[in-house]
Amino acid sequence: MANVAGSMPALSALQRLRRSRLAANTLVMAGGTAGRLLLQIALFIVVARLLGPADYGAFIAVTALVAIVSTFSGLACEVVLVKRVARDRAAFAAAFGHGLLMLLATLPVLTAISVAGALLLVGTAIDWPLIVLIALGDLLFLRISLLCAACYQALERVGWSAALNIGFGACRLAAALLAVAATSGLDLETWAVFYSGSAVLAAGLSCLIVVRALGRPRWQILRDELSFGLHSSLQSALYFTLRDADKPLLARLATLEAAGIYAAAFRIADAAIVPIRSLMYAAYASFFRHGEKGVGGSAGFALRLLPFGLAYGLLAGIAIELAPYAVPWILGQSYAAAGDILLLLGLLPLLHAAYNIGADALTASGHQPARSKAHFVGAAMMAVSCLVLIPRYGALGAAAANVLAHAALAATTWAMLLWHRRRDAAAAADGA
Repeated sequence: MANVAGSMPALSALQRLRRSRLAANTLVMAGGTAGRLLLQIALFIVVARLLGPADYGAFIAVTALVAIVSTFSGLACEVVLVKRVARDRAAFAAAFGHGLLMLLATLPVLTAISVAGALLLVGTAIDWPLIVLIALGDLLFLRISLLCAACYQALERVGWSAALNIGFGACRLAAALLAVAATSGLDLETWAVFYSGSAVLAAGLSCLIVVRALGRPRWQILRDELSFGLHSSLQSALYFTLRDADKPLLARLATLEAAGIYAAAFRIADAAIVPIRSLMYAAYASFFRHGEKGVGGSAGFALRLLPFGLAYGLLAGIAIELAPYAVPWILGQSYAAAGDILLLLGLLPLLHAAYNIGADALTASGHQPARSKAHFVGAAMMAVSCLVLIPRYGALGAAAANVLAHAALAATTWAMLLWHRRRDAAAAADGA
């Protein structure tokens, strides 16, 4: 009887979650994520197998660097749009126009930074015009697609948001298959051209859908959002430094082949993290509504989500630990060493779940600087760990650095959230 009685609160909580809009949105996003994930896996297998570890390592080193730089594209315009439109539907046109203008305004400087950084890291392994193509695709056209998906996310019409994301993945896969069909094989130069071309196509289609369904943008800069956008971009840059700095550093400190093998292992582990992002994507607008009540509201919402996120993270980690047996069969014997790397990366889903839930609670309650501090801790741990471990242990050192950095990030994020919650509760009690 005690066991039955003890299980009732958990069962009741689960039933409430199932009835909520968040649960419905999460299920929709999970379906969309499954489709996008299948497309990403297919794309990864085609590109990794045909390019081989060395060329794949050069490509991933460039795209990882651009991903870090792209966090300043538009100064987090998609986050600004979700924040404003989730609270006021009438703000859509201005927020959409602000996003497009900011993406164009930030493009020249960020492209120059990307090219300079890529040449420093990979040298002559990839020509600078191809780096420019990759940078334009990711800094502008990919970000336009993300901004369009955010338009539906802000309105909690997550089915359309998921459809746009699936469409982008379909464009990328179609580009890879077309490149293979149009040439005798897939080389780095051909893939860079088709990679960027697919981003242009996806961005054009996404904009057309949003404008026809939701309305035209109003061309103006929301100056009162620039500070928020800069803080959001800074914390995203720190996070992507933590997430992706290991790849270009591995290419620089070890070999391109090691970087390619490590990137393949990371892509497998990262695929298991996608459902966690779906939960956070579906919950993002809800976080901001709870955040209107202060950090107590957003932290309470985060604590209700945390058990579900951790449960999935544990199951995903177990699945990753079994993946090494399939790597040589899927990607070829040249990637066999990725299996040992996956044994370390199996901890990432659990750490990502803990971090993402706590971090969104900080953002939604207006504590962006605290989230940035947590990202700084994680990014610093990543940089130091990579510099110490990669020269000695190569790709395994990069994997260990990644796990250590995400553990530091998750712990710091929740320490910040609970500290702010306790401080605000004490202040409210004193005021009463």
